[in-house]
Amino acid sequence: MAGSLSSVLLNLKKICDFLQVELDTNVRIVECESLGEFHKLTARPYSIAAVYSTGTIWIQPFKILRSKDIFEETLLHELLHHIISLNFDLPTWAQEGLILYLTGAKPENLVGYHKGYLLRFLKEVRHEDILSFIDHHRRIFTDQSH
Repeated sequence: MAGSLSSVLLNLKKICDFLQVELDTNVRIVECESLGEFHKLTARPYSIAAVYSTGTIWIQPFKILRSKDIFEETLLHELLHHIISLNFDLPTWAQEGLILYLTGAKPENLVGYHKGYLLRFLKEVRHEDILSFIDHHRRIFTDQSH
């Protein structure tokens, strides 16, 4: 697991550098004991592997995500929600679309709202305009604590 976490952190750091924000891993990760507990706590279907909400990632059992070979991508995706939520005020479609774009997701491999958000992001934001687009939504911090 240590190797997979280091690759997640390395990818997260690269994306933070691209977004011109500081890496912040001050997030609580709650591994649910079962799919039933995950559904009970998040009210999300099993097709959703994890949920980020205000500093906490609620995630399905690691063993299940590893068996599907999606543990690292799920963790990276949710950590990016944390980073982006701290630094930008993006509409939901843009945040989700940006994360999917930055992690290399392909529309043909997605379903539901993930696919819709990525397609909208690809339609509305050209690659060369990503930084100016997110700068428009960047939070301005007035004190030195962030």
